[in-house]
Amino acid sequence: MAIPTRTKISTAFRNLDGSAGVRSKFEDFRTLHSRVFARIRAISPALAERLLAPGIHAYNMADYGVALQHFAAALTELPALEEELRPHVHICERVTHSPLSATGSAHLRSFDRYERLPFYLKWFLTAPPLKIRCKYCGEITTYIDPNQGLAYLGTNNCEACERGYPMPDFVWDGIDGQAYIYYRNSVKERVFYSEFETQFDVEEDHTAFLKNR
Repeated sequence: MAIPTRTKISTAFRNLDGSAGVRSKFEDFRTLHSRVFARIRAISPALAERLLAPGIHAYNMADYGVALQHFAAALTELPALEEELRPHVHICERVTHSPLSATGSAHLRSFDRYERLPFYLKWFLTAPPLKIRCKYCGEITTYIDPNQGLAYLGTNNCEACERGYPMPDFVWDGIDGQAYIYYRNSVKERVFYSEFETQFDVEEDHTAFLKNR
């Protein structure tokens, strides 16, 4: 199998109307979700919806194994999605290959038992705290919305590995979302930046990037 070409990334991005934007600025944040899903729909609206919707849902719910299955099926039928899904496949594979601690496994079992209870019994019982697997280390950590808190201040970090913004989010974990974090310097762990530079071909000269688009 041919090794995929690394996606070129620079300080510039293309808006939906074709105009150029600067990464990490407000316009980048404002249009992030719409740009991602517009690209996916442009590849094949019907197939993308049928193949990707359940995968995206599973991914955002931290069901990494199920998400990986859906992404693999989507790529088999629609190889053009490879560049878009590459970061998510990487994260799913990393988590599914990361052993879970005994404490983490016990929490998942207790939460699963609670979820299976009849609804009327849940009136009398306290639900276990919502914890899911960190997308970096794979350990169980308290759920914090990716848009809440600041990793620099320690208010959106994994309880195990302490990396910032540990919750899975399809948009933020994709090419544009990671590029926004990279150029905005949103996290303080150097490992994020080294991983980003390994996954993507980072261009410093954004004018060169625009000429090739």
